[in-house]
Amino acid sequence: MLTTKQRASLRMLANNLPDSVIIGKSGLTDTVVNEIEVALYHKELIKVSVLKNCDQDVRQMAFDAAAKLEAESVQIIGGKFVLYKFSQKEGIEHIKY
Repeated sequence: MLTTKQRASLRMLANNLPDSVIIGKSGLTDTVVNEIEVALYHKELIKVSVLKNCDQDVRQMAFDAAAKLEAESVQIIGGKFVLYKFSQKEGIEHIKY
């Protein structure tokens, strides 16, 4: 569980991030969850964009994805959400918050 200060720090880092995963009309499918998992493994902090033609609720998708991947939902704004998960991958610069 992230503290308020950690969450604020991660939100600041996420401001300039490009969208790592884009969710289309099909919503949060297993394939999309796998893509999010791979992106989190390589980057730790990712921004996910949900297209307007998706019928599912963005907030619910963020919470579902975080629960399935044991990640933290950092921020949800409009059609985008930010997820964080510490990566066990060696050789990357881990986020210090």
